[in-house]
Formats: sequence, C-alpha cells, structure tokens
Amino acid sequence: MRDYTNADFYYGQERGGSMLNKVLLAVLLALVVILVCGTAVGLVSGTHKKSPQYRRADPSPQKVTHSGRKNQKLDAFTELGQIRAVTKAEEGEEGGILLVVSPWFSYQSGDTALFEELAQKNRQEKAIILNYFGSYTEKELLAKGERNVKEELLSLINEQLVLGKITNVYFDQYLFFE
Repeated sequence: MRDYTNADFYYGQERGGSMLNKVLLAVLLALVVILVCGTAVGLVSGTHKKSPQYRRADPSPQKVTHSGRKNQKLDAFTELGQIRAVTKAEEGEEGGILLVVSPWFSYQSGDTALFEELAQKNRQEKAIILNYFGSYTEKELLAKGERNVKEELLSLINEQLVLGKITNVYFDQYLFFE
C-alpha cells in the first residue's frame, strides 16, 4: 500500500516522473532557444527580399507642407480622393486588375490661381489618371516602378495646366487587387 502523505505524490510527481519532466523541460527550452536565435538571425541578416508590390509610404500632406524652406514652401492639393482604376488586361485574360490609388499633388505655397485651376479640372485630372492606368497591365506598372509612374503622371497633368505647375505627385494608396 502506498503512503499518500508523501510530498512527491502530493505535487503530482512520482519517482519515475521526475526524469520525464526534466527531459520535457530540456526539449521545451531547446525549442525556445532555437526560435529566439532563428528570429534574431533572420532580422539582423536582412537577406530577405521585399516583394515587388511592397512600397514605401509617401509623406503625409501635412509633412510636405511643413517641411519646405521659407522660399520653397509647398501646399497640398488632396481633393481627388480615392480613385478605382482597372488596368489593361494581360494577354489571354478577359479583364484587367483593379487598382486603388489615392493621389495628391504638391505645388508652390500661396499659388491660389493654380489651386483654383486644380479644383476646376478635378474631373480631367481623374480622367488622366484613369486613362494612364488603363493603358498598362499590372506587370508593366510594377516593372516601371512607382517613381516612374508618378513622374509620367506629373508630366501628363502639368501638360493640362495653364496657370502653374504641380511640383510632385504622391500616393496615399497604391494597391492592386486580383
């Protein structure tokens, strides 16, 4: 008959279970060490490649307007909002890919005539952007890169402006949906 007052039994450990618990604890600690070391090496090495669809976020309109020098202050035109465009279809496919983009422009601070022109030509600017994205496939746009897309849009929009020129095109969103 067993002695139930034994402290080992009270804590759920019989004499043979003590060794098993030590082995399980050692395995658990080894797994934790491997996970921590593997994560640290992965983060420090930096050998991972970013997806071609990864993009660095553009600065906010507030940052751009407050970052300029005194003689080069900029304002932001953010009234275009979110635009949903469809890219050109790949060969052999029926339709293109949905692209959501939220463009905004920077221009010289205090240029009220340009601001009014941008506001009046809001629909024309949206049409330029829609036509631009509709004339390229997703692969072509990704191959061009976001910087080249912005430069081409800057040129196309500035061609339509009479009272001034925008200085840069920014995207709050630039997402492809398959």
